[in-house]
Amino acid sequence: MKILLLTVLQSLFALLGQKTMTTDFTITVQEYATQPITYTGSLTMHGEQFMLEAFGTLASYDGTTLYMYNEDANELTLSTPTRDELYQANPLLFAQAMAEACEVTEKTEHNQTTITFIPKERVAIDLITMKVKHVTKSDEYQPTMITLKEGQRTTKVLFRNLKYSDELRDYVLQPQGAYINDVR
Repeated sequence: MKILLLTVLQSLFALLGQKTMTTDFTITVQEYATQPITYTGSLTMHGEQFMLEAFGTLASYDGTTLYMYNEDANELTLSTPTRDELYQANPLLFAQAMAEACEVTEKTEHNQTTITFIPKERVAIDLITMKVKHVTKSDEYQPTMITLKEGQRTTKVLFRNLKYSDELRDYVLQPQGAYINDVR
């Protein structure tokens, strides 16, 4: 069982390093006894580089600089992110980083594997669950959902319309006429 898990995770993360993934997503945040809040967005990712559009903001990471563009204010903020800031912006990077710091179990049913990450040491995250679908004809592993449980809060990310391509993208944001706030 553990060998299959490593194969699924390693195959997924290797694919994210070799191909460009694009997907739409829905994030639902539920606090205990409150109404859930739902957001939608899109993500393009290749290795650690990504472009994320959500919450009325465009965020991009080119491997060195995090670009945050607020269209309403026409402001571009440039920063050198910490690992934690990158993980907050991209749940797939976070899951990849947590794999070594957690007890990991998996359960496969049909073409979908549910991977559960339980931190070995006490951290803010109590539990991470990732669902990964195996597409037999292309031999690709596609994440379909990530759930993070933090005390009374549950955050669920559902991925839709996920596709892989060989297209390389530029993750540097340079909106015309934007005010530049460089805090690197």
